[in-house]
Amino acid sequence: MDAVSLIRAGQETDTPWRFRLDELGWRDMVAALEKDTLPFVGLWCDGTDVHALFMLSPAQPLAATLALEDGRYPALSSVRPVSSLYERRAYDLYGAEGMWAVDVRPLVDHDVWSATAPLAATPGPAGGHKGQISFQPSDALLAAGGVNAGAGPATGGMETPLHVAMAVAGETITQAETVSGYAHRGLAARWRNSRLEDACRLSGRVAAGCSVAHQAAFCQAVEAACGSAVGPETSLIRVVLLELERILLHLHTLAGLARGAGALVVASRCAWFREQLLAESAPVIGSRLLMDHCVPGGTSLREATGLGDLCISLAKLGEEIYPGLATLWRTYPALSVRLSGVGKVDATLLDRVGLDGPVARASGKDCDGRRTQRVYQTLWRLTAGRHGGTAEDRALVLLDEIGESLRMLGEAGPRLGLTAGGRVDLTLEDGEGLGMTEGPWGNVLYWVRLHAGRVAQVFVHDPAPAALMVFEETLAGQDVADLALVRQSLGVNAAALDG
Repeated sequence: MDAVSLIRAGQETDTPWRFRLDELGWRDMVAALEKDTLPFVGLWCDGTDVHALFMLSPAQPLAATLALEDGRYPALSSVRPVSSLYERRAYDLYGAEGMWAVDVRPLVDHDVWSATAPLAATPGPAGGHKGQISFQPSDALLAAGGVNAGAGPATGGMETPLHVAMAVAGETITQAETVSGYAHRGLAARWRNSRLEDACRLSGRVAAGCSVAHQAAFCQAVEAACGSAVGPETSLIRVVLLELERILLHLHTLAGLARGAGALVVASRCAWFREQLLAESAPVIGSRLLMDHCVPGGTSLREATGLGDLCISLAKLGEEIYPGLATLWRTYPALSVRLSGVGKVDATLLDRVGLDGPVARASGKDCDGRRTQRVYQTLWRLTAGRHGGTAEDRALVLLDEIGESLRMLGEAGPRLGLTAGGRVDLTLEDGEGLGMTEGPWGNVLYWVRLHAGRVAQVFVHDPAPAALMVFEETLAGQDVADLALVRQSLGVNAAALDG
């Protein structure tokens, strides 16, 4: 039997796409996944059960649930490598041990918390390490000569909270791996039994620059759990917010890449264009950070009735500025040369870890979640990508997507009337729901369980875990000076990873 059949052979639950397996059925599923191409989304624990989520298609989820036996379960990381990061987090938070896991090192708990397995029914004693976070190098890193270089929060720069431990020969990285957990904010604990508005607000702070993507997916999940759906205009308003967020984050990323490549004129032009868009949109939307504008059942904007005119205005601003920026990027001396050989990512690696989004589209993958969403059907039409898989290819994909998103804003504007989308009253009955959006760096997915009028639990799929694995593998053979360019071009987000 294939993995799908094995999962569906399990016991049905109240959620039609989630099935409960016994340990033998779970082990059979793991064995089948070794040859099965069923896309893996994520794994999480709730203290009693462990859940694995897959996607049969962009709109058809399938989940397997297994009761923990003495706090253990058969791991998936041997057949789905990115599951390793989820398994390590489940152990740190709940003490749930993945048997035969490929990596059992801590992910977010570095022995400095007030309790081990803090979300377990019976948390363990406090960690005994009160000094600097210790690092446990893998066998592969030790075999490469051990750690003799590093970059991260303790090295004095302005890097993101992610330490990179490296084995270096001369100026070339031979092996690298990361130490995360610096940005851990206890999101899983704060979501448990939270009020709906608090949970939604928290979702907007998972990943900086991706607030709309996370809150829109969270809202969709809540609405699905309630058996409700927002109207077409509300959906279109969310699309406008998503595309504006994509433009702003892509411009921020391009500015950073250009600055790191020494093209300061290009970097300043990207930052200036971004500032013009923010100055135009903030008075209508209500904030520069685009946080808290997607709410369960609708949207919340300062001047919602002016959103249509804003879209048209932003599109016109794009017509004035974007072509010149695109030409400047493509013709600026040495920018292409500086990025062209950096961070080449092979499509087979992307398949192995399940990374989508612009990183995959820059390596020849034809993947974009917007094509499967009904509200995008008359707006989205970009199919072109790149095939080189380098930092230059990823930058050019971001540049192209900015132009496409500006065009979509222009087309969406005349369709937005004066009703401001309206709101749907939600009845918070017990249930589970799933929501998905195409964020700036790829697919963002939320699973939400409601109970007794509150949010009982939340699971988040963000591109961050897969991007981290691609980042670690891509660094081998790169120059130490290129580390920041590789990280930025892959969209590695430490906060989204740490949770």
